Amino acid sequence: YIITFILIFVLLNGLFAQSKGGRWQFENNGEDTADWDTANNIGTLIDSAAYSEEAPLQEGAAYLWLDSTQTYNFMKIEDSGDLDFTDENIAISAWIYPVVLNTAHFFITKGVQNVNPKTTNYALRISKSQNLEFLIRDANNQAHTVASSFIIPLNQWTFVAAFYDFGAQKLYMWNEPVENPADTLDFSLNFFANDGPLAIGAWYVDNESAPSTANFKGRIDDVRISGRLDDVIPGITAIGLSESRMPGSFQLDQNYPNPFNPETVISFYLPKKSTVSLKIYNNRGQLVESTSLQDLQSGKHHFTWNGSRYASGIYYYQLKTELDTATKRMLLIR
Repeated sequence: YIITFILIFVLLNGLFAQSKGGRWQFENNGEDTADWDTANNIGTLIDSAAYSEEAPLQEGAAYLWLDSTQTYNFMKIEDSGDLDFTDENIAISAWIYPVVLNTAHFFITKGVQNVNPKTTNYALRISKSQNLEFLIRDANNQAHTVASSFIIPLNQWTFVAAFYDFGAQKLYMWNEPVENPADTLDFSLNFFANDGPLAIGAWYVDNESAPSTANFKGRIDDVRISGRLDDVIPGITAIGLSESRMPGSFQLDQNYPNPFNPETVISFYLPKKSTVSLKIYNNRGQLVESTSLQDLQSGKHHFTWNGSRYASGIYYYQLKTELDTATKRMLLIR
């Protein structure tokens, strides 16, 4: 009963843990309906942007309609620390229904276009070749993009999502709300907050007469931003990868080689900067070695253990951080 209670407590604690970001369902309002954060980042319709109930619908009873051919239509959400991400995981998703694709079209952008340097904390856009692109602009005013292998079609609803696993230096992209990403791409770039607004349907320009550029024309629904993947792809429990871990989570790998003589490599993944202890036990549960590794950065780490001083047999290695503990078995053959 005690174990069951602890398990339930841990699950509930994770369920109700707070992240940041927001969710906009466009149910004839600009309310932030995210249940994973406490801030209400309310959006404002700019120019002729409107809510529409005209079929085909996607989620709920309405969506955001942007006719940006002649006007500067988008939704503007004022700057908030709840919308800023700095060197951490970020996940973004939306349903989009483009009706015009003739250039690069931004549909989720945090930043300002007409400042020097330009600012982009994060963005999703459709490229000229109709691929989904995730974009970050660095401190030197250089845009860094990662493009999907899939094409965004015209005149139909398409689910799109991107998850930047900052620690693992991977960018995952989806065109369906399923576990397996369509693309798994290498991406390594520091990114930083800015004081620009979040624009849904454009890239914001600080100019009253022309307040946006690279506008999106079409329908947008159920925009989600969070530091956690499961907030933006409902029902997902893990990314369908060859590795068993969820990107961004603590993981202790099986040592290699195993069996070994006399050295083996113990690898592990840390989602954030941590101090860890690595302990080696013999088959009788006696501690034979202990090592403390101070202030390791997030990411993958490797530790070589030499068992030349010990007899053949089964040993256990245990990795412990401030929040997580994992233990695995290894076999030393002399």
